[in-house]
Amino acid sequence: MTKIVTFNPSALDKMRTGINIVADAVGKTIGPRGTNVFIDNEVQPKFTNDGHSIAHHITLSDKLENAGAWVVRNACAQTNDDAGDGTTTTAVLLRAIIDECLARPENKVQIMQSLMEAKKKVLKELKKQAKPIKQEDVISVARISAENEMLAQLVTEVIGKVGPKAVITVEDRQDGFESDYKLVQGYEAHVGFMSPYFRNDPNKARALYTHIPVLCTAKRMGTVNDLKFFDKLAKEGINELVIVAEEIEPSILGIFVATKISGKMNLLVIKAAGPLLEDIAAATGATLISDETGVNFENFEVKHLGKADKVICEEKKTIFTSGAPSAKKQADRLELFANDNPNQFEAKRLRERAAKLKGGIAVIRIGAHTDAERNYLRDKADDTVHSVQSALEEGVVAGGGMALYNIASKSKGKTIGDSILRVSLTAPLRRIIENAGKDYAQILTNLPEGQGYDAKKDCYSDFFKEGILDPLKVERAALENSIATAAHFITTHCAITDYVEPPKEKA
Repeated sequence: MTKIVTFNPSALDKMRTGINIVADAVGKTIGPRGTNVFIDNEVQPKFTNDGHSIAHHITLSDKLENAGAWVVRNACAQTNDDAGDGTTTTAVLLRAIIDECLARPENKVQIMQSLMEAKKKVLKELKKQAKPIKQEDVISVARISAENEMLAQLVTEVIGKVGPKAVITVEDRQDGFESDYKLVQGYEAHVGFMSPYFRNDPNKARALYTHIPVLCTAKRMGTVNDLKFFDKLAKEGINELVIVAEEIEPSILGIFVATKISGKMNLLVIKAAGPLLEDIAAATGATLISDETGVNFENFEVKHLGKADKVICEEKKTIFTSGAPSAKKQADRLELFANDNPNQFEAKRLRERAAKLKGGIAVIRIGAHTDAERNYLRDKADDTVHSVQSALEEGVVAGGGMALYNIASKSKGKTIGDSILRVSLTAPLRRIIENAGKDYAQILTNLPEGQGYDAKKDCYSDFFKEGILDPLKVERAALENSIATAAHFITTHCAITDYVEPPKEKA
């Protein structure tokens, strides 16, 4: 395809327009007085204030502006992967850092290097502010993220019951209007789809299937002859399948993608190898196609398929919900091997595998009277789970943008990077205050020492005493990803985009 090469300043100006569009849409949602965004979707329109969802759904018609929108989408997606929350803070910080960087007269590479050095100092100061979260403060973190008392109580109860490291998923409740939770047997694998074309969930960048058969193979899928088993699936009326494979040739993966896109068969292809592949097979009740089992592509039968009640597959993580008895058998076998293994490191790894196979999954089921309410609560529940888990993992800092503001206000560094971050770190607090309809300068002029501005109650208070807290992990991820993305952006001297031929005028 023909490409267009656009050099600065035109390229950066257009891309900054796209960055500003996404940052404005996302930024208006931050804080307790932030507003919602309506996302039109043929399958499921919704109201939301989830930064990741908003950024993910913005695609602009102008190629260069859309490239700028991608910059924000990518940074938010990375924060979502890292911490599961904090995407709105990422978007707000990113724009502020870019604006400050481009206002500087120095060489952009010099600015980038200084910015990366300043980031280390800021992260060090941020960690100094953090405190371990007390059990009574868990509900406070949940309330801030959920903005809903019922949801905050529910998430706190679930995490209190299953533990902070347990797998927790969120789904719609089909049989009632009240939200609740249940515990099911399941397995989480840190591998994801092999192509984004396998995604089918219109609301999130993931694949979602229920009651789907699973094929697991340790044998390489290299030729069309290896796909003859599809004839047997067709005879049984099986029109959707999860394939977990150790090795797939690019040409075969291309066939799978084309099959999925054409609608001939719903496919999800995941790459996994070694012990992980064995455990996925056990978790779903699949007979592994391998030399050890004697099953190959020629003698494969439908009975060798496993089954999952639900599969939730993201770019780097997949959850299999299944009650297959083979999961417990594999866990028991691994524990026996661990007991007989003199190597303590290997024994520990075996016990960890066994624990994952035995571990349950908590499913929070969101009930509501309307689809709009249900979609909104589902997004908030997902953010709240990740926020509380992050807080329990790394501790908490003052919320409401105050942690970053405190670092900026006490910064005495004189480097280029220090100067940039001293201004841009105040952006989240500024946006929260503006979203509350207040004057930023006036609020800060009257800010008491050691306190923060509570935009919800329109007053000053001690944030740690009042439980206005943010997880350190979320703030850290937002900071790291916004700075890293800004550094790449400011050192861009041209953009290469596809040429789109304008429509021909009608005669």
